[in-house]
Amino acid sequence: MPPRLFLLCGALASIMFFQETASAQKYVEFLGGAKSSEIKFSPKYKIPYRDNGFNAPRKRKWKQAAKRHAPEWVLEEIKVFPGQPDAIGVWIDEAFDAARDSFTKCGGHLAAFAAGVSAQSVTGVKIEPTIWYEPALNKILSGGYYPETRSIRVVNVYYGTTGQYRHARLLLAWEMKNHFAFLAGLQSEPTFPGWPCGAK
Repeated sequence: MPPRLFLLCGALASIMFFQETASAQKYVEFLGGAKSSEIKFSPKYKIPYRDNGFNAPRKRKWKQAAKRHAPEWVLEEIKVFPGQPDAIGVWIDEAFDAARDSFTKCGGHLAAFAAGVSAQSVTGVKIEPTIWYEPALNKILSGGYYPETRSIRVVNVYYGTTGQYRHARLLLAWEMKNHFAFLAGLQSEPTFPGWPCGAK
């Protein structure tokens, strides 16, 4: 049975997976391949994660993004990713705080629920070198939440052939919200203004 998977939605309700078929999409590892499988822990909540060595990338293929007509600010983010060696762990903690805050602001039972969510409910986060094909959905993803393992996968940084831009910092924030939604038994994804308040 294929694993259940919550897909990531982004700002302006754009779907954050790639619509192209797997054969048509040209995969690029903008920061090179994975070079480490070391398990690290986020500084505040000790959430386990594998940054796959992207805390200090050896390669920065920003020229590949330039060939895809990426704007200058995207090229700059590729050049400096992640900004600081401990940035990925900090982003994970910030994503957890943001997800909890989004439920807390609803008040009532969702606020009470959020107060009881432990950071240890997230079993792991993995930073991927590029987008990936997800057989369970027959889609190419840049981020995903996997309920069966309560884990998150996101691409480090990616600029697609049709102009889609993805960054781990933003992807982590959305997928952490999906984690909270799963635990709360709610429909995942911010599909309407004010989500998750009023979600069922």
